[in-house]
Amino acid sequence: MQKPERRRAKRLRVNLPLAYQHLGQDKDFGETVAKDISTAGMRINAGTFLAPGTDLVVKLRFPEVSKIIEGIAQVVWSQRISFSDQYQAGLRFTEINPVFSKWLEEYVLINEALSH
Repeated sequence: MQKPERRRAKRLRVNLPLAYQHLGQDKDFGETVAKDISTAGMRINAGTFLAPGTDLVVKLRFPEVSKIIEGIAQVVWSQRISFSDQYQAGLRFTEINPVFSKWLEEYVLINEALSH
């Protein structure tokens, strides 16, 4: 039996560069790739375990349109990728500029329509 979908926002599969930094810490940062995005959050790959509840400052780059979206996201879940030393994590935006949010909503809708 399939699990019911709990997400409220449509997700778009992507491979977008992402820089992140633990909120309030100068040294704890990294770069990775967002694997899917929505107006509510994203799924990322990471080289280290990111504990649920951790707040991150994120900068998501959209190279094809020379755009960077910044915000604060909280780690909702994190798990090791099978047969790998990599992790996946689900992030939920907790603070994002309304202009960025609107742009992201349009980006997801346009690109989802193009993928069908």
